[in-house]
Amino acid sequence: MENIDFLNIQQFYFWIYQLVGSIFHYLNPFTIIDFLYKYWPQMMFYSAIISIACIVCLYYLFQKLKGVKEKDHEVFNTVISPFTDAGESSQKNGRWERILNYMESDSQTEWRLAILDADVVLDQMLTKSGYHGDSTGEKLKQVERSDFNTIDCAWEAHKVRNSIAHSGSDIILTKRMAKKTVDSYRQVFEEFEYI
Repeated sequence: MENIDFLNIQQFYFWIYQLVGSIFHYLNPFTIIDFLYKYWPQMMFYSAIISIACIVCLYYLFQKLKGVKEKDHEVFNTVISPFTDAGESSQKNGRWERILNYMESDSQTEWRLAILDADVVLDQMLTKSGYHGDSTGEKLKQVERSDFNTIDCAWEAHKVRNSIAHSGSDIILTKRMAKKTVDSYRQVFEEFEYI
């Protein structure tokens, strides 16, 4: 006699019926209340342990996050705005005031001093921002344009400074050119909150 294989649909319906019946049995409010009544002390005990463990983990993570924030502040605040110290800021502003005083003069010599002094400030600013080199020009070459919006102003002003430093009194410096150069330095210093 041959074996006959067939799909018993009635058996599938029976399994679905049992599944739905068991779901409704466990979702029955009386079953839930009975379960809570029976296991409430154990649930409270385990909930307290889990809550304490979560609080300890949160405290640990908070402390770790605090350490990361401090490191982040040390690393990134130095590069982005390293000039937030009040004493140093007032000293830099005092130096900037002296540069501006040089510019108010009618003397080419004092205009030259203003530009030379401003370039010294630029060099110090670049060093504090993490750029290294033997000269301001070498430090400027290391700068990424994305990190330094006024890089063109810095180069323009530094080139004028080089002309003054190397040519001395041979170069004729007009008041307009001196003001433009000092203004370029000003834009750089303002970007990095140096003045």
